[in-house]
Amino acid sequence: MICLLLLDIKSSYVDHGISMERFYKFLGITRQGFAKKLQVYRFKQAQLELLKAEINNYRLQIDRRAGSRTLYYNLEIKRKYGIGVTKFERLVSEAGLSLAPLRVRVVTTQSCYQSWNYENLINGMTIGAINQVIVGDITYLHIFRSRYYLFILTDIFSNRIVGYCLSRRMRTLEALQALGKFKNLRKGKNIKNCIHHTDGGKQYFSKKYLSYTSLLEMHVSVAGNCLENGYAEQRNGFFKHHLLPTMDLSRESKLQKELSSVIYKYNHNRKQKSLGWLSPVNFEMKLTKEKEYNPILKLHDYAKNKESKRIGF
Repeated sequence: MICLLLLDIKSSYVDHGISMERFYKFLGITRQGFAKKLQVYRFKQAQLELLKAEINNYRLQIDRRAGSRTLYYNLEIKRKYGIGVTKFERLVSEAGLSLAPLRVRVVTTQSCYQSWNYENLINGMTIGAINQVIVGDITYLHIFRSRYYLFILTDIFSNRIVGYCLSRRMRTLEALQALGKFKNLRKGKNIKNCIHHTDGGKQYFSKKYLSYTSLLEMHVSVAGNCLENGYAEQRNGFFKHHLLPTMDLSRESKLQKELSSVIYKYNHNRKQKSLGWLSPVNFEMKLTKEKEYNPILKLHDYAKNKESKRIGF
């Protein structure tokens, strides 16, 4: 503040005609002291401008609604600038770069009759590895003046998007394509007894889809309501509000390629707090390489209304 005040006074010398030495003396600072403070101030301002540019670029290209804590770890602020997380969050706030709360209207999917034969197998469950539970949901996107449907399958332990399909149709075929991506990604290994959890949409409970899950020796689980499929709902909301706005939608012909690129960046590059500030892929690699690393995830217990809890991440 002193630097700004003195700079303002100095720039107005023609108007007031008072020697700067008198101002230095009044404020209890020497000319040399002011010069040093000015140097530090200008360095911090330059640093702040670099930070602003990095933040804006990250939000533009990677995650449109990245919060300050996510920015801190993904941009490696400590390594680059030597700034602690609390100070960084304060700088983000002071620079007017904080995000306004997002109000989302929840749209639920009506379950089909076939799903009534199944129950919620993951309620309050404890898991300690990938391929134990995948969650699926369908969301719609309004792009190119058309409605597209996005099928997403997520491994709940690593938060990795393991299967997806984007189409103008909302059929069993698209759901099967997403499940096929999951099988190919895991190379068909270690997915036996994996629980496939959804909200009961008819695409997931058609004869063809259930036959495929049976062939893969997976167990089918269904949410009793949209809250019990919250893991998948959150992933879809994240995609819509964080990732979709970063896609280049200048040409419809590039849509599928852009989608693949965005999901790749999310899986491989985006560090997450719930994973110990690792990306989903790096988290899975750590599980494989470090045998002593054995985190567990206690899923939400709706019967007892207990929140999800990660231990050892």
